[in-house]
Amino acid sequence: MLVLLGIAALLQKTRIGTAVRAVSANRDLAEASGIDVQRVVLFVWMLAGGLAALGGVFFGLVEIVTWDMGFKLLLLMFAGIILGGLGSAYGAMAGSLVIGIVAQMSTLWFPVDLQYAWALLVLILVLLVRPQGILGRAERVG
Repeated sequence: MLVLLGIAALLQKTRIGTAVRAVSANRDLAEASGIDVQRVVLFVWMLAGGLAALGGVFFGLVEIVTWDMGFKLLLLMFAGIILGGLGSAYGAMAGSLVIGIVAQMSTLWFPVDLQYAWALLVLILVLLVRPQGILGRAERVG
């Protein structure tokens, strides 16, 4: 939770966070406003790599460490991002929390082998009601 709050504070309260949000919204306009887009992109990639490494360390503390241990989580990661709403950092956080809590709480009543199925069922149900995700914006295509 501290890492999530730290990322939220970084995006809202710092100059680089404002630059990241500006580049995310409109890359050309951000560059025309004087933001060094390449530096912001490099920062985001480094931050993403650091967060992935931290997630791998945390996951390695509770699981046996193997070369392919992240493949089990890929589907849940995509599910969390889609559930939260594409293009929304806070949506990705919220969607991932929902997916993780549902997956772990389902083991109280159902076999552990089905925990991912329940999380994906929640994804399907939410997307039937709100196709853009929890915090996503409805956009018209075409």
